[in-house]
Amino acid sequence: MLDGDTEAIENYVTGLLEKSISVFDSSESFYHGFFLSLLYGVPNYAPQSNREEGDGRPDIVLYPNRPKDPAIIFEIKTRKKFNEMEDGLQEAYKQIEEKRYEDGILEDGYMGVKSYGICFCKKSCIVGRMTGKD
Repeated sequence: MLDGDTEAIENYVTGLLEKSISVFDSSESFYHGFFLSLLYGVPNYAPQSNREEGDGRPDIVLYPNRPKDPAIIFEIKTRKKFNEMEDGLQEAYKQIEEKRYEDGILEDGYMGVKSYGICFCKKSCIVGRMTGKD
């Protein structure tokens, strides 16, 4: 994640989903909590959920312990069909941009920011990284 390896994130999270959830666990709030719990083990970062940044509240932001390291935004979307997941990523990117989440983090004094869209469908996810301000 810190290196921008979206495929590794997808593989890891999808592997956990396949082992641990039911296809009936499919609300955005469920995936939000599931993913947030995974982030508590990231060294030198503190996850925050729904904290105000820019003109809204990104789903999850990993704030670095050292401000010279980039903050990391995760905007989560869900879809009912696998072939709609890419649209979910595009919706996440659009929200990050329109709500100025990156600008809010930079205005807080952090040196950079990386933004990711994550779209969940049943026991799968896809992850994409926005080209941003890092």
